Amino acid sequence: MFFGYVDRAIEVKEGNLEINQRNSNKDDHPILVSPLKARTFADYDVDDGTTYAAPVHFTYADSLISPYIKSPFGHECENHLFTPFDEMKLQTYDEQTAAGKLVVEEERVEGRVSKEVFFSYFAAAGGWPIVLLILFIQCLWQGLSIGSDLYLGYWTGTAKVLTEEQFHQQAEYNITIYSLLAVGSATMVAVRVFFVSLGGMKASKTLFHGLTAALLRAPMRFFDANPLGRVLNRFSGDIGQVDGRIPWSFSYFLSTLFVLIFSLGTTMVVIRTYSVFMLPLIYIYYVIGARYVQPAREIERLSKTTKSPLMTHISESIEGAVLVRAFGSKQVRRFERQHQTNVDKNNEVLFAGDLAGQWFAFRIQVISATMLLVTTLSLVYLRGVLSPGLIGLVFNYALQITANLEGMVSIWSGLEMAMVAPERVAEYTNIEPEAPRVISGSVPAQWPTAGSLTFTNVSFRYKPNDPLVLKELNFHINAGEKIGIVGRTGAGKSSLTMALFRINEVASGTIAIDNSMAIIPQNPILFKGTLRNYLDPFDDYTDEQLWDVLTKVCMHARVSSEELKLESGVEENGENYSVGERQMLCMARALLRQSKIVVMDEATAAIDHETDQNLQRVIREEFASSTVLTVAHRLDTVLDCDRIMVFDQGRCVQCDSPDRLIAAGEGIFFELCEEGGYLDRIMSPKSQEESE
Repeated sequence: MFFGYVDRAIEVKEGNLEINQRNSNKDDHPILVSPLKARTFADYDVDDGTTYAAPVHFTYADSLISPYIKSPFGHECENHLFTPFDEMKLQTYDEQTAAGKLVVEEERVEGRVSKEVFFSYFAAAGGWPIVLLILFIQCLWQGLSIGSDLYLGYWTGTAKVLTEEQFHQQAEYNITIYSLLAVGSATMVAVRVFFVSLGGMKASKTLFHGLTAALLRAPMRFFDANPLGRVLNRFSGDIGQVDGRIPWSFSYFLSTLFVLIFSLGTTMVVIRTYSVFMLPLIYIYYVIGARYVQPAREIERLSKTTKSPLMTHISESIEGAVLVRAFGSKQVRRFERQHQTNVDKNNEVLFAGDLAGQWFAFRIQVISATMLLVTTLSLVYLRGVLSPGLIGLVFNYALQITANLEGMVSIWSGLEMAMVAPERVAEYTNIEPEAPRVISGSVPAQWPTAGSLTFTNVSFRYKPNDPLVLKELNFHINAGEKIGIVGRTGAGKSSLTMALFRINEVASGTIAIDNSMAIIPQNPILFKGTLRNYLDPFDDYTDEQLWDVLTKVCMHARVSSEELKLESGVEENGENYSVGERQMLCMARALLRQSKIVVMDEATAAIDHETDQNLQRVIREEFASSTVLTVAHRLDTVLDCDRIMVFDQGRCVQCDSPDRLIAAGEGIFFELCEEGGYLDRIMSPKSQEESE
């Protein structure tokens, strides 16, 4: 019918493309469609002053309609809907130009990690019992370790006062004592590692379950405003740090702290003047560490924030890889450039972090070398006062002090950077949940289960500050009624189903439903897995029941042709099934559940006539006793309904049988039927009945 407006007419039949006819006077341009959401738009004006929007990368070769089309009078006229791209006015889709922006900026906390984050992590790990137990084990380990070192110093010091024979006689006893202390120290290390691992696994498990539960209970507007990459970043990078980095950072921090305290204490007791030099150096360590931690912590947050767009783009590209390749090398290069841009932004932050780390390491090592020099000079000065064993012990501790002070500051800064991960997890754990799944006392025990539906003063909006899209709806649908819901675009038809299924909570009013519901949407979503898992995720039905419903929805032959039958795979979003087949599978699920209320949200808008007829047949035969709500733009799918509900600007303005609404001779439904040419179809049977 519209062949004059196209370059080629192509018929799709049984998976094959058959070109019926082609206009040889036109160039053979490929048909391209932008595979992902456009981030940049081009505005261009037509003669009436109306502004339209189109993807930036739209050219003549991309167009479904040529820039010049033939009019019914035979001459070519310019098609203003496809203005050349070079003549378009570019507009970047960003925060400044995008009114009503849906995706929000990712939040980034500034300043120090709050103590509540540390306390929440300790609570997830087991609370004070596990913390005090690890501290006690750490004290035992340090005591045994210091004891073994002191005993070794005592043992070597006795060589001056004992004869060689006495020294050898006491050797077995000394070896036994030293070995027991060393074995006890090693045992405490193993015990500490065990409890640190136990606490870390418990904390990771608790935070992971909390994050998962929070996202499962999050309102739908949260997923509209936050891309998938942000969620993946929490579950991969942040949870990964909670799994491995944080527990061992705490363990190293404690062990280094205890070693440092005991080493400093021992050294200061032996060399009393050592504290005069050490305390200022320790303060310098603290100042440098504090100065480094602040930018390092913000760099860590920035690295995670810049990683989210990278993961979002990767996930979208993987999901649409076939489409991207199908649109040619130009689109592939565009995705590659975007990916490289995202990688560069993340690498810039990581490079800044490496520079800050090198700045910190250089200064810490200079101070450590200075401290070691002071210790060595002090020991040389006291060489005639101290025994060789004590000098060796102090020098060994001095080496440990410099290494441990350097490690202490590094671990402290790394630990605070690592705690950014549970901080980000807590951001999603603390998001406002949707309303409880089951409202206590909402359904009396004697409530009937026939499929009736009642709306009482129901108002509905998508976000808290948005205007109402449904306004004070009041109606009752009897059990078993077939209701058609019509209206012009934006009238509130689909919003009614959103309120009915509690995708968002109603702003006011109540909805009373007495049984389970099922929905057959315009674009059904099938989860990846097997066909059996999709139809019966909880294994409630037998194979005979599954094959029975597949037969009823005319999918028996399609599934039987698969090698694995019911165990055949379902791709992500059901891509290995057509839209009509997906809707039939949705219908099969509804049949299995014996749903008393079935909602069809424009289910026939994207399917062919044959599939539409099968869908209507199943509804008539299998859901004869169920309540069926059909939201439709095509009026022929609702003309056989018991009643028609007409929506306009969020209100139900008409509700009656199709015949009575037509007989009124006015109203929105009459206008829709008149515009669509349905009046003759409705009036003809009525005229025949009157003539008879």
